[in-house]
Amino acid sequence: MMRRMLALLVVAVALVTAGCGTVDEMRTEFVAMRYMQAAEANLLSLPRDTERAIEELDRAVALMPEDAELKRRAARFYTVARAWEKAIPLFEAQEDLSRQDRTAYAQCLLNTERADEGAQICLAIIDRAMQQRERAGSTRPEWALALNDAGYTLADADVHVDRAHEAVLAAMEAMPLQGAFVDSVGWALYRKGELVDAAFYLERARRHTPREDPEILYHLGVVYARLGRYGEATDALDGARKLAPGWDAVREELRRLGRILPPPALAAFAPSEFIIRRSTVIETSAIHHGRLS
Repeated sequence: MMRRMLALLVVAVALVTAGCGTVDEMRTEFVAMRYMQAAEANLLSLPRDTERAIEELDRAVALMPEDAELKRRAARFYTVARAWEKAIPLFEAQEDLSRQDRTAYAQCLLNTERADEGAQICLAIIDRAMQQRERAGSTRPEWALALNDAGYTLADADVHVDRAHEAVLAAMEAMPLQGAFVDSVGWALYRKGELVDAAFYLERARRHTPREDPEILYHLGVVYARLGRYGEATDALDGARKLAPGWDAVREELRRLGRILPPPALAAFAPSEFIIRRSTVIETSAIHHGRLS
């Protein structure tokens, strides 16, 4: 009798312990998913809080390091946040990458010391998508998205620019009202040095986009600056900075403009007024040094 009671007690303890483990696992999964949802919200809403999103992704991955689906989603979000080094091992841990994930993985590689690998992935995606375009029965959005994503990734990295332009142009011709596709064409033209045409397509992309987009504004700001349209460049880059305050490239371009433009106090003067005032300052200085009477 005593032996039977002891056996029942052991079984009960085992059940309780297993139950506690399940509860802990559910709690961990819940918290990890909440971190993922928060990171997604911080990346997709405007203004973007990239730094906070990366911290939330770090916590989610740390809580569930063996969960394949969570790591797949985290890799994509790390890429959006431009945390290339964090995304790469998560992509490489997957057995099979979708076309979208292969493009994102290539983007990460192109922004590290493995640029050649990333470029080859994009070129392979473009070749396959071009074949699909020629094949009857292929759905237009499928190959158009592939061409745009891979082409833009190459153009943004400033490699294989002619091939990138060919790809994004084919995507835009298939879906001409897609603002993102038009933006890709404008950015590829900028990489080719065709600034006037680049500005035309980027302005068109802005009109085709329902709400202001930091990437389009950044691209416009860069092209306007290269065209010498400094006021428009500053406005576009300020808009991009407000929508994506953690984006280093925007801050760097604004600093570059700051080195080109005169100080605000001088910029407020009309050119002729500035010349008069500058001459007056020189004359006054000369008088103070006894060179003029």
